[in-house]
Amino acid sequence: AFDLYHKFVVGLAILGDTSSTWRPNSYHQAMLDCELSLKFPIAKLLDYESRWNELESSDNPFAIIVMAHLKTKATTGNLAEREQWKWTLIRGLYERGLTKEKIVKLFKIIDKMMSLPKELQRGLVAKIKHLEEENQMPFISPTEELAMERGELKGEQQLILRLLNRRFCEIESSFIDTIRTLTIEQLELLGEALLDFSSITDLEQWLENKPES
Repeated sequence: AFDLYHKFVVGLAILGDTSSTWRPNSYHQAMLDCELSLKFPIAKLLDYESRWNELESSDNPFAIIVMAHLKTKATTGNLAEREQWKWTLIRGLYERGLTKEKIVKLFKIIDKMMSLPKELQRGLVAKIKHLEEENQMPFISPTEELAMERGELKGEQQLILRLLNRRFCEIESSFIDTIRTLTIEQLELLGEALLDFSSITDLEQWLENKPES
């Protein structure tokens, strides 16, 4: 690299273990009269536990990754607490005012690093969905569960609208807007109910008295 770019190369070791004393910062190898030595700087992530406030206020995206790493290590054996920290860190991505691209990238790292059992992950996904809807945020969280649900929801909406248009020709835009606010469960119930609709009034009454999801 130096011959090509005339720049020195610096090697940095990032230590993500839980030992406070293990801090290797050199490498040495020797055979016969040949020796190779290298001294390098280290970054011990464990040291940042005492600098948590600094991580929280930092605008460096790697600060969030360090926070996720520390809480993943700290919550080994306590997955309920891990879920709470995962939720806190993910919510913080939105509150930091990051770009959509950065949120998606950091979200994926946190999601894979702080793995959860299915039940806790489902609860987390529900919180994320509520946060995005409550704050009228664009749906950008890339969890597999939300991606699948949104795909199913869109498909169900399109199916219901096609059936209604075929049955009643063209329905009003106000009905379309209301239908697009329905949950998957409500759309499935509407799909069953519309088989008995004889007029657009039946649809209007159903939407006015739609069951809670």
